[in-house]
Amino acid sequence: MLKLAWRMLKRDWAAGELRILAIALVIAVASVTSVGFFADRVRQALLKEAHQLLGGDVVLIADHPWAASVRDEIAARGLRIAESTTLISMARAGERSQLVGIKAVSDTYPLRGRLRSAPALNVADAEADRGPARGTVWPDERLALALELKSGDRLELGDAVFTVGAILTLEPDRSTSFFNVAPRLLMHRDDVPATGLVQPGSRVWYNLLAAGSRTPRAGSSTG
Repeated sequence: MLKLAWRMLKRDWAAGELRILAIALVIAVASVTSVGFFADRVRQALLKEAHQLLGGDVVLIADHPWAASVRDEIAARGLRIAESTTLISMARAGERSQLVGIKAVSDTYPLRGRLRSAPALNVADAEADRGPARGTVWPDERLALALELKSGDRLELGDAVFTVGAILTLEPDRSTSFFNVAPRLLMHRDDVPATGLVQPGSRVWYNLLAAGSRTPRAGSSTG
């Protein structure tokens, strides 16, 4: 029986049928492997871009400041927290003025994604670990061009005057909305009260960002 099977195998191989079948099998395995590899790469890319668009793993948005109890609950779950406040206002530099979309961020921003700035226009930028220090602002390239700003210049926002610390080139969680139609300005969140821009009825959004490790903490459970 084995001799007969062996003779038939040699005959089919010599005829070329088994070679075609083997080649087809190799191509099928390679195709499935390639598709799986490509799908995994796409998934990783989408996940990375999602983090870039959100600036964190979770973003809570409200038209009022978040209660301390919400931040305490997020911190109790072992997550990192960052906050940002967005609003529209006028910026002034000398005799020039420009409507700007302002984003005021905390020291821990960003949690995910990349934040990049440059010392001047048309200069290579670099990744920044955090946003502007208190008393400084980062206009984006459009705003810097419109108001002819450079590092060290003075910029007025409401009742406060700030120093241009850098040029903003890339920020996480920037989406297409009314706040992003105008040129952008990044500042420190603790400087917002000094500007006097937030008044009753002001169109302001408060973002609470959270991010954590992929590995669950010991003893944690989901339900």
